[in-house]
Amino acid sequence: DTIHPTHFCHNCWNVVQGKFSNSPCEEYFPRNGTMEWHPHSPSCEVCGTSFRGVKRKKQALNPQVSKKLRIAAGRARKTRRVRNTKRMNHKALMKKIANCNKIHLSTKILAVDYPVDFVKSISCQVCEHILADPVETTCQHLFCRVCILKCLKVMGSFCPACRYPCFPTDLVSPVKSFLSILNSLAVRCPVKGCHEEVLLGKYCHHLSIHKEVEDKEGYVYVNKGGRPRQHLLSLTRRAQKHRLRELKLQVKAFAEKEEGGDVKSVCLTLFLLALRARNEHRQADELEAMMQGKGSGLHPAVCLAIRVNTFLSCSQYH
Repeated sequence: DTIHPTHFCHNCWNVVQGKFSNSPCEEYFPRNGTMEWHPHSPSCEVCGTSFRGVKRKKQALNPQVSKKLRIAAGRARKTRRVRNTKRMNHKALMKKIANCNKIHLSTKILAVDYPVDFVKSISCQVCEHILADPVETTCQHLFCRVCILKCLKVMGSFCPACRYPCFPTDLVSPVKSFLSILNSLAVRCPVKGCHEEVLLGKYCHHLSIHKEVEDKEGYVYVNKGGRPRQHLLSLTRRAQKHRLRELKLQVKAFAEKEEGGDVKSVCLTLFLLALRARNEHRQADELEAMMQGKGSGLHPAVCLAIRVNTFLSCSQYH
């Protein structure tokens, strides 16, 4: 009678040695006894005995019971599928609410191939972009400030990630160590022809340099929100200033030639003509009375000529 079996595999040897590690090895495996090593097989006395002693015998299932189990498993799979679909729709809805594709940076412009878990930790859990002006909730989830405020306003006062109650007043800035790591990330500039690697904390300054260069060249790289292009506005203003300067020179030359240099009288006369041409006769009469009362040098013959000219111009259209 021996304490240990005479035939066993190496796996069983390791298990038994671990179980009886506190006792002397000679107590269970004498030095003088020879051990016969065999590959692991179902005939192993240690494995086979332990398996037969611990494992219960399987009972034959009733066909009706097995059918119920199959139906329950199918329902569980269907429930999981519906739940996953709802989760995907919820994420798509949050991205649509945030609508920040034009203002936030995608994780695809990261210059280094970071691990997936690290990229998730620096990404907003609403828009999945790189965190911009990050804030932390009471449940320690990170979001872009703009994204979380939009979601709280539209979907209600709870965290979009775990649905824990959350209010705008609960949002705080993350710890400085996390912000320093975030600002030290290397990103690749998406401007066409640049592709320079810059730190995320200096990205805004780098982008402003591009905008200054583009403004000097007379155009803006991105036209956001359908607003008028800056170079067209500048050209319009420049043309208006140029025409106004020419008009001033013409009025001044006419005043020096006809009215003895009285620019004010000429301007009032032109304004009076414009009012008559637009059929604003009441304002024109008030202006004419004011000019005659103040003695602006407008001769009655000139007023009569203005009225005749206005009458003739109006009669051409009637």
